[in-house]
Amino acid sequence: MPSSTGADRPSSRVNPCLPTKPCAPSSRNTRPYRALPAHIGQEVIKKARKAWDSFFALLRLYRKGELGRPPRIPRYWKDRRTGRRTFCVIPVKAPTSYALNSRTLSLTLPRDLREKHGGRLVLHTKGVLRFHGTPKTLELRYDRVKKRWYAHQVVEVPEPARKTRPEKCAALDLGARVLAALAIEGVSRQILFSGRKVWKDFLYWTKRIAEEQARLARAGRKTSRQLRKLYQTRARRLRHAYLALAAEIARTLNQHRVTTLFIEDLTGIREDMDFGPKNILVHNFWAVRQLKNLITAACARAGIKVVPVEPRGTSSRCAVCGSPTGRPVRHKAVCKRCGRVWHADANAALNILLLGSSKGHGAEATQLPPLAFRWNHHRWVSRFESAAGTLYAASGSRMAA
Repeated sequence: MPSSTGADRPSSRVNPCLPTKPCAPSSRNTRPYRALPAHIGQEVIKKARKAWDSFFALLRLYRKGELGRPPRIPRYWKDRRTGRRTFCVIPVKAPTSYALNSRTLSLTLPRDLREKHGGRLVLHTKGVLRFHGTPKTLELRYDRVKKRWYAHQVVEVPEPARKTRPEKCAALDLGARVLAALAIEGVSRQILFSGRKVWKDFLYWTKRIAEEQARLARAGRKTSRQLRKLYQTRARRLRHAYLALAAEIARTLNQHRVTTLFIEDLTGIREDMDFGPKNILVHNFWAVRQLKNLITAACARAGIKVVPVEPRGTSSRCAVCGSPTGRPVRHKAVCKRCGRVWHADANAALNILLLGSSKGHGAEATQLPPLAFRWNHHRWVSRFESAAGTLYAASGSRMAA
């Protein structure tokens, strides 16, 4: 029974393919298929077809040399311990076959159950409908860790109309230790979002996972429900911080009436690179693609255009005179010509802003230290705010000096 509901992403997003085998055309004449409602049976075949279409598309890329390793053939879901097939997804095709609100979920029943239950099955739900628009398909997914059913709804949300505003740009530099550095035209201070607290939380749950793996190794086992739960908790807490970060960036840009955000394109930055002891920081913790997609989605909802730029050289030259910079310590960039001392990530964000903006950034006129935000496991706050949101400074503004 679904115990929580949540609206999935808009229908413009591409869902990952499911590892199932295709249904042969003759399966439509079998009794199990005929017992299903027509819309559910059609969705099952459609999802199997998508899985195999994706497999053959990846296979073509592999044969052309554009993919590093060969793709795997779609398979059945099964429990590794028992070897039995698991059934954890029920696809529903059209909105006419279901009705979902914040309290109940109503579904069309198979033919053999309609007389007993009155044609439709009504289930009590709890959760939040995060998107409002034209409802599309619905999927019921079973979480084997929490042992609960979840309803994921695809909603088509119209793209918000961009308000007519004067052109104003901002730039964003992404990193592992400082997750994001934001520079805005006309704002004398850059904004840094420190990943220190997020990294510490990630390390704590990594330690818990290692302890559980050691316990399972002593017992001669490889996995457990507790281990899967720990992995899931670590991933959800990291995603929570990224979601809040994307929302805070979009709120700040909207507050300053920014119309275009330039963000560095870091595609392939970690390929064939060995960072030694920092591999867990760069490869496991720093989900740069996930963070970039969340920021792009949050800006799209706010009507802000996102433009990727080539980041080559933005961290190694001065944002004022363009001369090479030195790095006496990790977080400082010192210009070898004009002698200015920058925070390295703030300097990179200003250089990215220069790549896309023709107005410049005015950093040479007022060189102020950047404003740092930290993660308090709930939201991003500056040093002028307490955890409850009360300002320590008398200015009453997050952007105050």
